[in-house]
This record gives sequence, structure tokens and C-alpha cells, in this order.
Amino acid sequence: MSMEPRERIGEFLIRQNELSFEQAEQVLAYQNKNPRKRFGEIAVELGFVGYDQIYEYLRGQNEL
Repeated sequence: MSMEPRERIGEFLIRQNELSFEQAEQVLAYQNKNPRKRFGEIAVELGFVGYDQIYEYLRGQNEL
């Protein structure tokens, strides 16, 4: 029995039209320089999304 991999937060935000592909690339570039920071944390810090979008993603992950 194989489990479906969880959708990554960047993929979720792009699919929800909350984040552009270019913004996701910027977050990943920032994350490469700051590996201890999480994707969602960086996206909020850069002003691309708000905490509401992050909470929506986390709620969905908890339902799996």
C-alpha cells in the first residue's frame, strides 16, 4: 500500500493562486541561503502571502 506524497506548501500556494511561480522561486533562493527557515515563514516575511494562507495549508495537511 503506497501513500500519496503530501503536497508541498509552495505547490499548494501556487495551485490556490496565492503565490506565483516566480515568487516561489524567490522564496526557494532565500531558503537556500537560510536553510533553517521554513518556506511558509519566508513567504510571509517577503510579503507574498499572509498567515491565513499558511494556516489553510496546515489545516489541509492535518486532514490527511
